[in-house]
Amino acid sequence: MLTINPKPAGEDSDGKLKPPSQGEKAAAVVIHLAGLCWLPLIPMPILALIIPFLGLQFARVHSEFVEQHAIQAANFQMLMGCFYALSLLAGIFFNTALFVWWMAIGAALFAVWEAAKAMNGWQSKYPASIKLFK
Repeated sequence: MLTINPKPAGEDSDGKLKPPSQGEKAAAVVIHLAGLCWLPLIPMPILALIIPFLGLQFARVHSEFVEQHAIQAANFQMLMGCFYALSLLAGIFFNTALFVWWMAIGAALFAVWEAAKAMNGWQSKYPASIKLFK
């Protein structure tokens, strides 16, 4: 798996998860809501890939809660990037934007669902993803 910014060694922990702070919840929500950038109304789909990856790099040493959400979001957004490329090709072949809209709406619905889970302090688990980051 891909680890660019590893956790520092020797962290003191009793093995119990501490409840996430409001800042951690907000960071996780922003990372998940990057999935809304797939919508054609927001013409910057690359942000849906960049924001979870940046969140993963900054959260890896600061918060296990945000790291878990960033890993899930980054893996899911990589899958959505593959689907986006396929839907663009299908849209060009069939001369319709319907495929892009289906993919974007599906990605946005899952992103909002996972953002709501992050807001409540729950763990994230997308139904499908590419397991690139761990």
